[in-house]
Amino acid sequence: MIAFNQALIVLARDKEITIANTRLKDTVGDFKTREILHQLLSHTQETASYINIDKYVVLEDMTDHGLWEEYIIFPRLGHDAGESMSLAFNLVFATGYQEVVMIGMDCPYLSPELLEEAFAALKHNQVVIGPAQHGGFYLLGMQCFYPELFDFVDAASSDWLRRLLTAIHQMQLRFAFLPTLNVVQELADVPEDWL
Repeated sequence: MIAFNQALIVLARDKEITIANTRLKDTVGDFKTREILHQLLSHTQETASYINIDKYVVLEDMTDHGLWEEYIIFPRLGHDAGESMSLAFNLVFATGYQEVVMIGMDCPYLSPELLEEAFAALKHNQVVIGPAQHGGFYLLGMQCFYPELFDFVDAASSDWLRRLLTAIHQMQLRFAFLPTLNVVQELADVPEDWL
């Protein structure tokens, strides 16, 4: 039996894959990139800790298991971000939750207030979106699992938001936006006090 009707899912990417694929590495090198990724991880965990609901994490790198003791842990669920997101939402909703919000670990501006705002938006909307400056997202929430929203998902794609909105309109779902925030993709996205 679930403790709450709300759940939070964190997508925790594999650090080595993230380092290899980030534009940060070319600018600040491996060591500083690892420091920034660690700060993003710490920020995400701290932000989520203020929300008193059930929490899940999708871990691509199981060596990070000890960092997520308060979470229900899923191992890597799919071959790419879209498939992992879809499977995680499906599994969590199948458990009986009525409102589920998913976040990544790459938004240094995510706050507990924004998480609360996302869950509040789900009281009157079927979908809530936290759009990212570069065209992806930092947050996605739903009242139930809509597999059609993941048919095309590439969270890093610059047209992800447009394609998601097209699917939402075709399904005639009510949705709400949170503020647009930056996610860390390159050096300019990193808060100055982290450098």
